[in-house]
Amino acid sequence: PTPPPGAGPSRSRSPAIRRTSSHRLLQFSQELKAGVSRAKQISQDLTKRFTRTQSRAALAEPPQPPPAAHPPSGIESALAARAERRQRAQLDRTKSTAQRAIKGLRFISGNTKASNNAWIEVQRNFDRLALDGRLSRADFPQCIGMMESKEFAMELFDTLCRRRQMQSDHINREELREIWSQITDNSFDSRLQIFFDMVDKDADGHITEAEVKEIIMLSASANKLARLKEQAEEYAALIMEELDPEGLGYIELWQLETLLLQKDTYVNYSQALSYTSQALSQNLAGLRHKSPIRKMSSKLSYYLEDNWKRLWVLALWIGIMAGLFIWKFIQYRNRYVFSVMGYCVTIAKGAAETLKLNMALILLPVCRNTITWLRNTRAARALPFDDNINFHKTIAAAIVVGVILHAGNHLACDFPRLIDSSDETYAPLRQYFGETKPTYLALVRGVEGVTGVIMVVCMLIAFTLATRWFRRSLVKLPKPFDKLTGFNAFWYSHHLFIIVYISLVIHGERLYLILDWYKRTTWMYLAVPVGLYVGERTLRFFRSGSYSVRILKVNPH
Repeated sequence: PTPPPGAGPSRSRSPAIRRTSSHRLLQFSQELKAGVSRAKQISQDLTKRFTRTQSRAALAEPPQPPPAAHPPSGIESALAARAERRQRAQLDRTKSTAQRAIKGLRFISGNTKASNNAWIEVQRNFDRLALDGRLSRADFPQCIGMMESKEFAMELFDTLCRRRQMQSDHINREELREIWSQITDNSFDSRLQIFFDMVDKDADGHITEAEVKEIIMLSASANKLARLKEQAEEYAALIMEELDPEGLGYIELWQLETLLLQKDTYVNYSQALSYTSQALSQNLAGLRHKSPIRKMSSKLSYYLEDNWKRLWVLALWIGIMAGLFIWKFIQYRNRYVFSVMGYCVTIAKGAAETLKLNMALILLPVCRNTITWLRNTRAARALPFDDNINFHKTIAAAIVVGVILHAGNHLACDFPRLIDSSDETYAPLRQYFGETKPTYLALVRGVEGVTGVIMVVCMLIAFTLATRWFRRSLVKLPKPFDKLTGFNAFWYSHHLFIIVYISLVIHGERLYLILDWYKRTTWMYLAVPVGLYVGERTLRFFRSGSYSVRILKVNPH
């Protein structure tokens, strides 16, 4: 029987099956010839159906050379596949699609009157900056009002001069006027071509992944969009992966055009290119004057777009902490103990509740296998899983604040006020602290006090050695204390968390002022996160003996 199409050869197959290989090769050869013929037919159809108008003729790509009589395997089929995609992507330039697309390439917005007023200001700057009637490349950003994006403005200057085949670094007034008219042209074709030319550095009509990444990095730096800069490589790869499924290693102008006009059909990577083009728009928006309010509004808009995932997660987290703190604060405000210890006990108990939450949450960002799995789910659209370590650090900072409020109020306020209370005032609290009023030392030496001190000491060591100065050996200590710096010290000191969590569970089961077991909720907070983390570490332990690791890249933090 004939094997299924695409099945690879195998040494274990029978001679009867191997005899069909020649028939399969012949069939493949016929299919390849049919593909070449189909590509030629498609090329002829494209010539008829995609003839450009005179205004776009100057921007058209150079014609491709005719296919050879015997094309190399794979290349011709890839080109044919791309030609088919181009035919399917016939552009329907309705008013609505063009309006949506042009927003993504909004280099300069505003009416003609505003543009004319801006040109008057540009002329004044030219008269002030030009020497012997010629403006230098270095003064071009200041002339057009883009000093905040100087590097980007110079790249724009190079792009437009390259288009006009100018070799000089100086331009006269007429050349500046021509460049200005290109920048302020509100037509979709003009904006798209500027975008394409800025990316296509070697002017060969093709955009490579390296060129896409470079323009993303440039836009991110000019706009101080740190998040976009961090993801420049990812966005560039994503754009190339979706726009170049044939694997030719480049994309063309018509593909960007299709993307912008038919954006809804490109779900996966539309955010990447849209984000990049909006960053370009932000740079070129400096060509017109803005009021301080509009400048602040624009910066806020881009900040929110760059950080909205972080902000809503932080807002939710802070809201939950505030709710827990207020709940415990009110609960103890209405109990008898408040008349003895005052607001010290309400603050201490409110902080303790946030500590339970944060001691549970701090484990989740370091569950690496879970985070890796979640990155490939729809949850990644709304949750910043790539910020897991930053969130881990943020939770650690909140734990420090919680420990100061909780332990500080107990040691400096609660205990002294309890000890100084009268026998009549202390009487209702005997069920919690014993028949005899305890001394300060007795409170500290109790199970609650000892476990609390152990946790504070372990956290202090781990937090200190995790700071940048110790972790990256920026602090130079004499021997033998130099062993306290470096990554190894950070790594091993972090394993003190085992002692911390054991102490935390014991501390939570011996709470003051709570007798009912179901009201001791520390274990409830910790059960799922600790179980998940232990499972992850167990999985990593067994994996470490089954797989070899090859270091490809080291990224210091």
